Amino acid sequence: MKSDRPQTTGRYRLRFLLQEYDLPLGITLIGRGDDCHITIFDPSISRRHARINVDHDHAVFEDLGSRNGCRINGSYIRGSVELSDGDRIRIGTQELVFSEVRTNSQVHYRQTGSICYCAGCHAAYAKEMDWCPHCGSTLRGTSPHGATEFDDEVAPPTRRRRASGPPGR
Repeated sequence: MKSDRPQTTGRYRLRFLLQEYDLPLGITLIGRGDDCHITIFDPSISRRHARINVDHDHAVFEDLGSRNGCRINGSYIRGSVELSDGDRIRIGTQELVFSEVRTNSQVHYRQTGSICYCAGCHAAYAKEMDWCPHCGSTLRGTSPHGATEFDDEVAPPTRRRRASGPPGR
């Protein structure tokens, strides 16, 4: 997906694969043409496939007479449809998710797991594992950044290495 508009914070957002696009006020064109604000490179999508018109109160989706049509939450649409938070938009073979950005929502942090560092190769791995999957060592050491809050055994690092790569030789 390509976007040629400056990214400004909006009340609404589209998510496509691992990308998110803030929808500014006004019209956002979606298609595979270079003149579209959101360009999706897919042969099943028309050059100017659809548009979303955003104002202060709502967002309206409209198919622009595309050959393969558009679906929202699995249903083909005709004309304009007002979008709601969580709507799934199918354009050609691609799916986009529409969401409303809530500015007054609180962020909740939660621990999703813990890591430790190998004393032998200094690689990061899940604390629940009994041994380092990179080198097989059972000794735990300090993090490459010096933090020891999650480390069980403390051993000074002898060299720095990338946590995701194979052990150096």
